[in-house]
Amino acid sequence: MSNCNIPEYPYSRPRVVASKCLEFEAVRYNGSVINCPTVRALIPFVDFITVCPEVEIGLGVPRDTIRIVLVDGKKRLIQPKTETDITESMDNFTDKFLNDLPDVDGFIFKSGSPTIGIRKIKIYAASDKGFVIDYGSGFFADKIVQKYAEYPLEEDDRLRNNIIRNHFLTKLFVFSDLRTVKESGSFEKLERFHKYNRYLFRLYDRDLAVKMDQLLENKSSLGSDKIMTEYGKLIPQVFSRSPGSNEFMDIANELLLSVASSLNDVEEKYLEQVIKKYADNRMACDALLEVLKLYVMRFSDSKEEYSRLFFPYPEELKNESEPDRDRDFWANFPILTKPD
Repeated sequence: MSNCNIPEYPYSRPRVVASKCLEFEAVRYNGSVINCPTVRALIPFVDFITVCPEVEIGLGVPRDTIRIVLVDGKKRLIQPKTETDITESMDNFTDKFLNDLPDVDGFIFKSGSPTIGIRKIKIYAASDKGFVIDYGSGFFADKIVQKYAEYPLEEDDRLRNNIIRNHFLTKLFVFSDLRTVKESGSFEKLERFHKYNRYLFRLYDRDLAVKMDQLLENKSSLGSDKIMTEYGKLIPQVFSRSPGSNEFMDIANELLLSVASSLNDVEEKYLEQVIKKYADNRMACDALLEVLKLYVMRFSDSKEEYSRLFFPYPEELKNESEPDRDRDFWANFPILTKPD
């Protein structure tokens, strides 16, 4: 999709590890496949590596449920119906999977799974009829979290939240683009990557973004290889959290300052009113960005530096803003009229 006259930075194809039951195969314990809109939307843009740990160790489909049980102070993975302990089998498979895994950019897990879930997975006191004594990550997912803690990691249920989904997709495509730059070994490509992401990074963490600016300016003293290594360490820190309303207002005010000399009084006052409206929570973030985008297109001399702020991932991946926009609400709730 065209970015109007804001220069585009081409999207690379992320490599994502995903639970096989999410849109791909009917390998859930009950023989079902799980609907996951984010995974379905990503299929044209992403190279998926799918996995179902239970099937990989031979449990089959359908299969009896398994659970994490605390035995003598250690977590074990047990199938209650047969009392089969599959801990070693799962550990061996996980270790081999991680050892064989190529460079990847993110992970999408199945929530609630005792193997591949990452949050609030129940840990029981006994394999059968035991009560829940703790929560943690699934057996397979836990080793991934330990090794890839700084990467984009999410579960299908959480990706239904637009803020979490936006942060995940933004981080995913940044990680993918940076991997591609690293594989090229080109310092010029690193400079271009940074330039097109400059205001996106400033939105997420202004101090670290300034540090990245300074790092790239030290090529003569540090050398390109050293800079690329240090730069790569900063990216996970930048995306360690999602930006809030204060960060969006900072970017908006910074843009206002940068283009103020090009604006007439009416244009400047309007942008000030828009920022105030957002600050008062009377305008959505997407609407604020659309207004800022127009000002960048018309007045900014650094359009490419805003590219990924406005287009952090392909436009086709954006959710509908009003899913029920064309629904005829009046059919079921007609307007009351004065009787004749």
